[in-house]
Amino acid sequence: MEFTRKEAKSWAKHNYNGLEGTLMPSFTPDLSRLDEDGIRHDVDYYIRHGMFSVLAAVESTSMTMAERCEFVRIVCDEARGRILVSAPFLLDTFRNDVEFLQYFQSVGGHHVLLGTPVQFHPDSEQEVFETMKAVCDAVDLCMDIYPAARFDLSRFGHGTLSIDIIRRLADVDNVVGLKIGNLNPPNYSAHVFSAVGDQLLINDPLDNAWAFVVGDRGAQWAGAMGYDMWQSQDDQRVVRMFNHFRAGQIDEAMEIYWAIDPVRSASWNLHGRLSGSGLYPFLSFKFQQWLVGGNGGMLRQPIHRLSEWEMETLRSALAASGVKPYDGPLEEFFVGRTAYARGERLPRGAMVMEG
Repeated sequence: MEFTRKEAKSWAKHNYNGLEGTLMPSFTPDLSRLDEDGIRHDVDYYIRHGMFSVLAAVESTSMTMAERCEFVRIVCDEARGRILVSAPFLLDTFRNDVEFLQYFQSVGGHHVLLGTPVQFHPDSEQEVFETMKAVCDAVDLCMDIYPAARFDLSRFGHGTLSIDIIRRLADVDNVVGLKIGNLNPPNYSAHVFSAVGDQLLINDPLDNAWAFVVGDRGAQWAGAMGYDMWQSQDDQRVVRMFNHFRAGQIDEAMEIYWAIDPVRSASWNLHGRLSGSGLYPFLSFKFQQWLVGGNGGMLRQPIHRLSEWEMETLRSALAASGVKPYDGPLEEFFVGRTAYARGERLPRGAMVMEG
C-alpha cells in the first residue's frame, strides 16, 4: 500500500486529480476466458487518454469470483506506477464483496466505489451505517461513497443516503471521496458539499454539472465514466474541458462542451432507452471505446444486442462532434483488437456445429 489508513485522506487529496475512466473486461472470441492482452491494451489506452485513474468494472458483465480477481490482478499489474485503479463494491453479498476487496488490495488496488450489493435491504439507517463502516474497516483502501439510485431508502424518508449517514462515514479514516449519484437532484449535491465538502473529495461524473461542482465548489476529480468515448488520444478534449472548469475558464470549457454534444447526446439517448429494462449499454460503451482506440470485444450475457443502426448512430455522432472514428473491420470489434491482431476471428455457426 502507498498509504496507511491514517494517511488515506491526505494521500487522496494529492492523487485524485482529473478524470477516471471505466475499464470493462475483454474476453477471448469464444467468451470462455479473459483476454489478458486485451485488458492490458485498455489500461494503456486509458493512460493515453489522459485519465488519472481507471475503474475495473467487474459489474459490467458476467464473471465468476475467480475471474473478477484475475481481471483486477491484470489491471493492477499493468497499471502499477502509471495510473490509479479502483473497483466497485456493488456485486453479490457483503461477505463475497469484502473478500474481493481484500484480494483487490493485495494486488495493488487504490480505491473503492462504495455502494452496496444488490441483495442489501436494510431495516434501519443505523444498519446502513454499521454495514458500510464494517466494509471500510475490512480493508485499508481509500473508500469513495456512492449514494446512487440503488440505495432505495424511501421508507426512511428519502431515496438515497441521508446527510447524517454521510457525515458519520466522512469521519472514518479511509473514507476519502464521494461520487454523487447520477439521479441525485442538484439540491442534494449542494447539501452534500455543504455538509462534508471540507472532509471528502466530492465529484459529479456528469459534465453538465461541472460549472457548479468543479468551477464553483472546487471538485478536483470526476468519474468513473466513459469520457474517453468523446475524445481521441491525440485530442484529450474532455480532460481539457475539465481543467478549464477547474481554472475558471468557462468560455473555453463551454466551447468544448458544445462541440461534444452530438456524441454525448447519442450516448445518453441509448443509455436512457436501455436503462428502463435494467440493463446498462455496456456493449455500446465497448463499441464507442473501440472507435477511439480501445480493445472492444464482446461481453457475456445478459447484454443488449448492438444493432447496425446503433453502431452507425454512434459512429456518425462521433464524427459530427469532430473526432474521426476508427474505420477498421467490424469483425475486429466483435473479436477484440488484440485478438484480431493475433489472427483470431469470430467463431462461425456451421464450423462450430461441425467441430
